[in-house]
Amino acid sequence: MKPIVSPAFPVPAKDAPRSWSAWTGRRALVVGAARSGRAAARLLAGRGLPVTLADARPREALAGAEGLAALEEHGVRIAAGRDDLALLDGADIVVTSPGVPPTAPLLAAADKRGVPVVAELELAFQVSRAPWVAITGTNGKSTTTALAGRLVAATGRPAWVCGNIGEAACEQAADIPPDGAIIAEVSSFQLERVVAFKPALALVTNLTPDHLDRHGDLATYAALKARVFAQQDAADRAVLNADDPATADWAARFGIVARIAYVRATDRADLAGVDGALVDDAGNVVRAREGHRDVLLPARALLIPGPHNVVNALCAVAATLPWDAPAAALAAGLAAFPGLEHRIEAAGVVGSIRFWNDSKATNVDSMRTALLAFAAPIVVIAGGRDKAGPWSSIVALAGERIGRLVLIGEAAPTIAAAWPAVPSERAIDLADAVRRAYAAAHALGGAPVVLSPGCASFDMFTDYEDRGRRFKAAVAALAAGEGA
Repeated sequence: MKPIVSPAFPVPAKDAPRSWSAWTGRRALVVGAARSGRAAARLLAGRGLPVTLADARPREALAGAEGLAALEEHGVRIAAGRDDLALLDGADIVVTSPGVPPTAPLLAAADKRGVPVVAELELAFQVSRAPWVAITGTNGKSTTTALAGRLVAATGRPAWVCGNIGEAACEQAADIPPDGAIIAEVSSFQLERVVAFKPALALVTNLTPDHLDRHGDLATYAALKARVFAQQDAADRAVLNADDPATADWAARFGIVARIAYVRATDRADLAGVDGALVDDAGNVVRAREGHRDVLLPARALLIPGPHNVVNALCAVAATLPWDAPAAALAAGLAAFPGLEHRIEAAGVVGSIRFWNDSKATNVDSMRTALLAFAAPIVVIAGGRDKAGPWSSIVALAGERIGRLVLIGEAAPTIAAAWPAVPSERAIDLADAVRRAYAAAHALGGAPVVLSPGCASFDMFTDYEDRGRRFKAAVAALAAGEGA
């Protein structure tokens, strides 16, 4: 692979700290006052460093004014409504939140001046004592990370889940004991600014085009994801998805030196004896470690629906490879896991019609996953703010699986035009869409109704979580009224 030279692929400054001892005496500028930035500022101030927390938004636009006041009480200087380059004049190091792109003027100026810029994730790693499990990829990260946290805990050690899911990494990374484990969902945004980040186990679930508006192209996006493996050595583990053509060859492509393990949905002869997790010929989830196989449970016994969730479960099992683990405890953890909110989540039953909330499906590839998770016909509620989704890429699948399409939001005309053969109708809002979908499901003999938008939510909702919760509320209202 050719070296990437792009502002979207930043290279760490030569004197970027690689351990906590190198932070001594530095003055820190934290850019971005959301969850990650506040956690980083709190950690740094608590360890005696002079800290400025800056955000381009005015103070009144920042959520949680009381949190800012608490930071000020601990000595953090708040620079709200500012992103001017003068902020760098008193800074020896910059800690950036994942929401701030590397091409932002403040970060670009820091790079030009040689002021080290590191991710909040990197800071958390450098103050931590426990081994890390880092999970990245395009789809399935959150489900895999949450389930991996449960399974690693089943090995008998304290396990804390953080990162792009739940709490920011800086919140507690320093407090997890050495015999514990930190299970982190890691995004490409966070990996833009890592320096010495070295997880004991790193795993990539899959790779499909996403965030190209920030990263520029798929090659840069892939290389950023691969940074999760870059600092590992032969004592660490790297887990790849043997069934994903976009990532299966990463060991050679990116020169990964850690011990390679694979997840695979079949018992492949070419990977016999290789560590990882698989589904055997009898349909059982199996953990393979150091020449020994543990049969855990039938894949059909998982509560989370769809073949993609079988792969997520395999990835979570593979996340336990650094440690011995009782097979019975792993099996129990797998069997009890209900899935995550907004990710093909059971959203209620109205009469005989089951509703499913997949509001997290904010791109076309995630929508594809939902369509494959259910037998035809399905009633699908889709639409929102289009992310230039390649709708034509799943036109055949949509025609095969969707019995009725109920469209909402700005992208409704775009989707209808892209899928002319799919029966569709337009709803005025989400509650109307739920009522229309319910009627369509009855007409189709009891088909499931799935909210899987394939779009961002910002045309009608605060975020995908707001969209998903309003969907569940609309289902509950329908159940309490004429639909019951």
